[in-house]
This record gives sequence, structure tokens and C-alpha cells, in this order.
Amino acid sequence: MICPNCYAEYLNDVKNCGDCNLQLVDACLLDLPIPEMKWGSLPVFNGKIFADMASEILDDNNIPYYLKMDWASSAYSVTGTGIVGETVRIFVPDSHMKKASDLTFQIIEESKK
Repeated sequence: MICPNCYAEYLNDVKNCGDCNLQLVDACLLDLPIPEMKWGSLPVFNGKIFADMASEILDDNNIPYYLKMDWASSAYSVTGTGIVGETVRIFVPDSHMKKASDLTFQIIEESKK
């Protein structure tokens, strides 16, 4: 359930918004605006292990991201150390780029060795 005014989300058994005192509606019935987000790539990671380490740091810091791997690794679900020469890109919203770059700098440098 969601408030049609402030878009606060509530459990299904709540009937009115605690802030607006309006009757809640099913979230599926609202045409909520989807914010436009521009994404940028961190430098390339050489190997999935380094990308996974960076992903964990981004998770810990609540930074949204997505990974893009080589076709062969993703198609064949290669795990572990991966394929020699495998590259992985991590994309983050431009609004989080500076913090993500700062947090993952050492891992990126280590992956280049």
C-alpha cells in the first residue's frame, strides 16, 4: 500500500498514511514517476574476482551498480578465477561515481597487475 500524496509505503493492513492522513491505495494502481538515472563505468576490472570484491564494497555502501562481463564468461557461467584475459565492467549512477571510484580505487589498481 502506498500514499498517493507522499508515496510512503506501508504494509497491507495499514489503511491511512501516518503523515498525510489520506487513504492508501494499491501501489500497482499508481503511475509513479521513474527517476532518470545516467550510468557511468568504473575502470575495467581484469577478472571477475576483483569485480566481485568491488561489488561487495559497493553493496556495503548502498551504491547501486550492475556488472557487464565478457560474453563467454556470462554465456558459459564460468566461475572461480574465470577466463584468462576476462574483463568486467561495473556501472554505477553518475551521482555515485566519485564515491564508488574512491572506494574501489585500490582494487582497480590491483586488478591491473
